[in-house]
Amino acid sequence: MRVLTFVAGACLLALPAPVAAQIPTPESVLGYPVGADFELANYEQSLEYFERLAAASDRVELLEIGETSFGRPWYLALISSAENLRNSERYREIAHRLAYPSDDLTASDARALAEEGKAIVHIDGGLHATEVAHAQHTIQLAYDLVTGDADPEIAAILDNVILVLWFSINPDGQTMVSDWYYENLGTPFEVSGTPFLYQKYIGHDNNRDGYMINQIESRVVTRIDRHWEPQIIYNHHQTAPFPARIWIPPFAEPISPNVHPLMWRTVNLIGMAMAQALEERGQKGAMHMGSGFDNWYPGFLDHANNFHNVASFLTETGLYRYATPHFYTINDFPRGQRELRPQSLYASPWPGGWWRIKDAVDYMLTASVSVLDVAAKYKNDILFNRFQAARDVIEQYRTGPPYAYFIAQDQ
Repeated sequence: MRVLTFVAGACLLALPAPVAAQIPTPESVLGYPVGADFELANYEQSLEYFERLAAASDRVELLEIGETSFGRPWYLALISSAENLRNSERYREIAHRLAYPSDDLTASDARALAEEGKAIVHIDGGLHATEVAHAQHTIQLAYDLVTGDADPEIAAILDNVILVLWFSINPDGQTMVSDWYYENLGTPFEVSGTPFLYQKYIGHDNNRDGYMINQIESRVVTRIDRHWEPQIIYNHHQTAPFPARIWIPPFAEPISPNVHPLMWRTVNLIGMAMAQALEERGQKGAMHMGSGFDNWYPGFLDHANNFHNVASFLTETGLYRYATPHFYTINDFPRGQRELRPQSLYASPWPGGWWRIKDAVDYMLTASVSVLDVAAKYKNDILFNRFQAARDVIEQYRTGPPYAYFIAQDQ
């Protein structure tokens, strides 16, 4: 029997863990490895895997956080060491104290809290459901973290980070797109576009609702982010500027002038760490800046959080269509990029060849683990900088405009 414990707008799904339970592999539940050609797990399969994982490991907790627009029960996973999860409420309290510092919280007090606390990191997949790989990679990411503590990097992440993993941040869309793909698999319409919105009302614009918060999903995500107050938010996408295989921060110009500079510096640090990790693994084709992805518009679901002093960003990984592989030749490239000449912010051009959903999943896994690695290594600084940015913003508006807002009575 499942026991549901309600905590501040979320619902903790406690599953009885069998003694010495074997951690299930994704393949043992899905029936195929994550990233297999022509295979797309739907939300129900993802949830089944995370239920099995939580039942077998004390490093995973499931939180029931609400319902989707189509009425699906919606869950996310907390992943960390067992001790951190037992004390997660204390670390959430620390995150809140640093995010909203009282007048009597000194810098010395804040540094002590930062040392005691754990970095809280939000990573999500599936927001734009036809960009299919990120809602698949979250399954593998969870397994790799839960079973990977023989690797010192993973062990440090488990010790120093609490991952708030939205294994699907758009459950309705994940299942709708999976069903559409399987329905057309092996037909002339295998890679055809979906003739429906993959969010009930606004489709792709679910990533334009970060400040209006009109949709059920946007409201749930905002409520949970304000509940946990992560210091880092990472939002996966799949529209890399061809032929790049992944676009990563720093962002293109212009960036918003209304964000504390510490957020931009942290985002840039993370982007460069991603690039380093990708190069170390021979994953070519990482590109920064360019002209396609600035951070000016305040309504992106991730970017809205930069205005709350959260280092928030997206990446854009290469996509063909769904889980169908595709072979690219150099003749597919724009003429100006056929020489494969390294550039300062595109140091290892991708030479073409096969591109599979497995490749996209692998790039995303490298990027996600890199974010968690930065959070673990710079945990004290990241937590303290949340305090420092909040303190600076409070002081800015104590001494400078705007001094007040006038709201018409008829509003």
